[in-house]
Amino acid sequence: MALLEDLIKDIADPRLRNQIAGEVSKLKTRKKFGLVFEQHLPEIVQLPGLPVKPGARVAKRTDKAGGFFVVTAGVNGKKVSIVPERGGPEEIMAKADLVVVKRFGEPIYPALIPVDRLTQVPGKPYHTLINADNFHALQVLLYCYEGLVDLIYIDPPYNTGARDWKYNNDFVDTNDQYRHSKWLSMMKKRLDLARRLLKPNSGTLIVTIDEHEVHHLGALLEEVFPDLYRQMATIVINQKGVAQGRLSRAEEYAIFCFGPGAEVIAQEDDLLSPDRLDSKRFTTPRWEWLLRGGTNSRREDRQKLFFPIHVDPETHAIVEIGEALPLGKVPNLNVKPARSVAWPVRTDGSFGNWRVSPPTLRKLLEKGFVKLGGFDESRKTWTVLYLGARAQQQIEDGDVEIVGRNPVTKAVEVAYTSGQRRQIKTVWHRAAHDAGVYGSSLLRTILGEGASFSFPKSLYAVRDCLKILLANRKHATILDFFAGSGTTLHATALLNAEDGGTRRCILVTNNEVGDSRGKQLLAGGKGPGSEEWEREGICESVTWPRVRYSLEGKRGDGTRLPGEYLNDRAMSEGFEENAQYLKIDFLDPAEVNRGEKYEAILPILWMMAGASGDLELSKGSGKYHFPKGCPFCVLLREDHFKEFAAKLAERTEITHVFLVTDSVEAFYEMSGRIGKRKRCVQLYKSYLDNFKINMEPAYAD
Repeated sequence: MALLEDLIKDIADPRLRNQIAGEVSKLKTRKKFGLVFEQHLPEIVQLPGLPVKPGARVAKRTDKAGGFFVVTAGVNGKKVSIVPERGGPEEIMAKADLVVVKRFGEPIYPALIPVDRLTQVPGKPYHTLINADNFHALQVLLYCYEGLVDLIYIDPPYNTGARDWKYNNDFVDTNDQYRHSKWLSMMKKRLDLARRLLKPNSGTLIVTIDEHEVHHLGALLEEVFPDLYRQMATIVINQKGVAQGRLSRAEEYAIFCFGPGAEVIAQEDDLLSPDRLDSKRFTTPRWEWLLRGGTNSRREDRQKLFFPIHVDPETHAIVEIGEALPLGKVPNLNVKPARSVAWPVRTDGSFGNWRVSPPTLRKLLEKGFVKLGGFDESRKTWTVLYLGARAQQQIEDGDVEIVGRNPVTKAVEVAYTSGQRRQIKTVWHRAAHDAGVYGSSLLRTILGEGASFSFPKSLYAVRDCLKILLANRKHATILDFFAGSGTTLHATALLNAEDGGTRRCILVTNNEVGDSRGKQLLAGGKGPGSEEWEREGICESVTWPRVRYSLEGKRGDGTRLPGEYLNDRAMSEGFEENAQYLKIDFLDPAEVNRGEKYEAILPILWMMAGASGDLELSKGSGKYHFPKGCPFCVLLREDHFKEFAAKLAERTEITHVFLVTDSVEAFYEMSGRIGKRKRCVQLYKSYLDNFKINMEPAYAD
């Protein structure tokens, strides 16, 4: 742009110069720095549960390419008159052959409908699976958990051109010249919402991807999360490789976006180095040389760190720490008895310096953190070893323990409490991360040989992603809004079983049917919303069965799961976890405001309060509602607040209080009397306002 503006200045004709300058100025307002991609018509979502009535935008259930229509009038109760949204002839269609659609950005008021539940540990919070388009599910989750999610792990479509994801109700393949920009448009909308869900300090986003979109994704993440620290790990998922032209691909990538306070926890396995957990060489921390190396290692660099260490050459005990020898003096290396003093002599024979001062070394000696190595004939002095700052911190943290003490030298004997801790590498190469063995084959073990799902993640690759960030956060909330087969929840349960955690996982996936099977169903008149379509969708046929079977340790027919996990836990043992299966629906805002849809939004309130206790439904026809075993309650009639408040005072475990009132003043008065120790929310105003706030322009610039 700068060069172009300079060239414009050279145009002699002032009229032409001004015209071109004006057009360039307009162009500059549209040009972005960084990632540039085409904008598209907003995505649409089908809402088979909403009535087909005049004014609604609809699509034909069995004709994906037919575009969208507007219902102009009802005909004989079962039919309606429709016209193409962009103009065209009117036609008459049966309501049953149409489905209501909404574009992203139009006001949509979601509800969550219970579908199924697994309760194995009464009182323990529930994992949740939501059958929904993830964009609208994220809006629901923002109402519940804005700024409260510890970790988001997603495995979005890789956009390989294999027709494995849709944009505006149509699969995207290599013939679509805009497939990359459509993918970026789809991802950006969801990442913008995901950002608001993460804890602002310690939250972390992990996105897995392959070479088709890795560079585009990296630029997009830099744009959406400019203040987060980003790193990428390369994960070997198929050591044999998959032939893809000239090179055989063996890896995929995980991009980490770390919040400022997020910490990667060192583990016994760094996921790359040769396995050495059973080697005795690495069961103890490394004693470091007291002699300084590298820069500032000459005597004159640190003059106060040149001092003698007196030793007993027979017992190898350190008996005294001397004071610093002034620079102008030369030490006597031939003291009697021989070898009774250690000096900081470098490998080239010149004088160096120690790494700590005499006072500090005396304190370390008292603790037993200093000892003699061997006598070095080439340097004519002793090697002195000590436990450095890292080992001292590990002792303080409990990662290293003192297991003994030399009776003569008083030097401690130390060992790792559970193996050496190492920082995780950016390349992961472990057999357990093989997506074929521990992804596809494991899924068939759970669901049976007839299970069909393309490219499920290795259970252990996902477990390791969670573990390195959440090992010290055993009560974390985890979200996966591209849930696929449900590996993330399975990995959460496995991690909880390994360390006694109560981490809670939220899964979101739609109930899409694959391209070829979808065409067959549509040809038979069975589109989204039909019993056949819904039964064969991914959420219903794969995700929820996997969640339930893996947690129970048995399939739906009662057969126990065969085999063992890599930690020797029998798969038939299952996990002590609870899970709730929910499905998104959409409501008329007028009915919500009148309180007629209390039962439909009750699961949202239950989730907001931590998904704890059995989800107990209610029509909301009483004065108030105190769900049994749940940490929330709802005042339904504000004229009964006094009675409600008295009952609330007896329920100290309640954390969330929902107050139904149209008056902001009344809400603040009631919440003030309840106090700040409980979170008070105004219904239904907060619900309706939330989904107005989350609206976006129908057409992005």
